[in-house]
Amino acid sequence: MATPFIITANNLYVDSACKVLKGSDYSTYLEAKKVIDQGHVQAGDIAEQAKVVFQQEKEKGYLEGLEESQFEQAEQILKVVSRTVNYLAGIEKSMVDILLTGVKKIIGDFDQEELAVSLVKNALQHVRNEKQVTIRVSQSQYSMIKGKISEILEEYTGVDFIDLVADPRLSMGDCIMESEIGLVETSVDVQLRAIQKRFEKINASVVVK
Repeated sequence: MATPFIITANNLYVDSACKVLKGSDYSTYLEAKKVIDQGHVQAGDIAEQAKVVFQQEKEKGYLEGLEESQFEQAEQILKVVSRTVNYLAGIEKSMVDILLTGVKKIIGDFDQEELAVSLVKNALQHVRNEKQVTIRVSQSQYSMIKGKISEILEEYTGVDFIDLVADPRLSMGDCIMESEIGLVETSVDVQLRAIQKRFEKINASVVVK
């Protein structure tokens, strides 16, 4: 809207292109112009606010999209990790089975008398200064060990007497020692289970690393 006045360096005069207004009309004109100017300012403020809100929503949408994308990526990674763990668990079991089979094969190739005596010696390693211990073995291994008792006592001087018992409940490779400290089992199966747990622990530590 044009102003009804022209201002020069020295004069103020009415613009001939404008209609001359009454005082009351001019006041109305000024009020209207003020409202319009304020409207322009408010419109500018609203536009700026709209830009800010738009940018915020845009960034929010981007972040939400990024978060969703990251979540999907994490999901895929977890699936891969799960498959890898299952695969490694399968390999671990196979390795343990192979190793135990090898150990059993080696044990099976041992001289049975030497194996029986070694089971008794392993049990005696857990006692010191015992007057008497009772050692239970299978009936099939009793005679093998009985003939070696004197030799065993010479090696384990902390034990005065070994009461060797042929226990019908025990199988080949079983050996249980009873003493004041309690029961000690050095059976082949027990040692194999200990070896298996050791293998599994080693493999688990490798997988974790």
